[in-house]
Amino acid sequence: MCYAIPGKVVEISNKIVTIEYFNEKKKARNDFFELLPNDYVFAQGGFVIQKVPEKEAISIIQTWKDLFFRLQEKDQILTLKKDNIYELANSIRKEHLGNSCCVHGIIEFSNYCIRNCLYCGLRKDNNKIKRYRMSLEQIIKLSEYASNVLGFKAIVLQSGEDLWYTDEKLLKLVEEIHKKCSIFLILSIGERDINLFKKLYKAGARGILLRFETGNENLYSNLKEGQELKKRINLLRELREIGYLIFTGFLIGLPNQTFEDIISDIHLTNKLGAEMFSFGPFIPHPETPLKYIPRPSLKLILTVIAKARILYPESKILVTTALETLDKKNGAYLGLKSGANSLMINITPQKYRKMYEIYPQRADVELSAKNKINKVINLLQSLGRAPIDLGLNLKQKA
Repeated sequence: MCYAIPGKVVEISNKIVTIEYFNEKKKARNDFFELLPNDYVFAQGGFVIQKVPEKEAISIIQTWKDLFFRLQEKDQILTLKKDNIYELANSIRKEHLGNSCCVHGIIEFSNYCIRNCLYCGLRKDNNKIKRYRMSLEQIIKLSEYASNVLGFKAIVLQSGEDLWYTDEKLLKLVEEIHKKCSIFLILSIGERDINLFKKLYKAGARGILLRFETGNENLYSNLKEGQELKKRINLLRELREIGYLIFTGFLIGLPNQTFEDIISDIHLTNKLGAEMFSFGPFIPHPETPLKYIPRPSLKLILTVIAKARILYPESKILVTTALETLDKKNGAYLGLKSGANSLMINITPQKYRKMYEIYPQRADVELSAKNKINKVINLLQSLGRAPIDLGLNLKQKA
């Protein structure tokens, strides 16, 4: 099963193309291909990422057609009730975004970090964590496997802030992946020089996952030693100006954080033009200064998802792995039922996955990528969701 459905190009206006999926039309930006009306393409994150031969595209569409409409009907039935904030939010999600659900793969390629953030298990002063780095060749091969075998159309490359990966290495990595894989490539590598990000964009990267963690300046300076909130916010704005789609958000349950802080963080996420809202529970790590801080409640996390959906109906909201960890049995299900519409699947090799310990006992670290994929497919189908691309938010790009 591929995590996108091909669509037919029906209109072209400069770099913006209109793509038809099952009689619905969505916009996408085309940076890489020569296209004509009636061509078939895969799009992710509002970008055309692959031109698909007509015969292949029609075969995939036929496979999906009946299932897609059955899923729509199920989603419609499951969103009829609006008796509480969660059901209301889910109904708003259905009204504004349909049953579309983004499914991204994530490769955590290094757990080294130069930072010493008080809340993170990867902090440089954690001497008890076993460190690892994947080679460029390993990352490229795994990206090819994820794209060409597992069927992912969007992949996040994530690491601690590890300067072993020099500008030249990161540039080579993006160039090779872009050459060999038809994917929407998202980078999560922390704060690097803006000129590097410009080069990585030219090489083919199109998304940045960089959370601001908290919009409260006092909390930020206390939690992130030697770092400034203003610098991170400015970087996010500069990245968006380059053309990147921004995946950003915050932590819920930080010490001294108020609910008013959380609502302000929702507004800040939207103000930054986030393509994807990424927020989740703070889960304390035993080798950090915040090890005694209690976890936030599941109810609080679901309420924040619902609030974000109600405040910003067209937002794309991620079910984070931290939420799945908070409730390993039902976290993803409840998040999607509360207004979220995106998931990530960890495709890091299992020998490294346990070592990427931002917080302990992460969900599904024992599952193989294929088993996690099957779990996600079953979950999405039980909720009437389909992995069709959500298209370009033209207002957001203005």
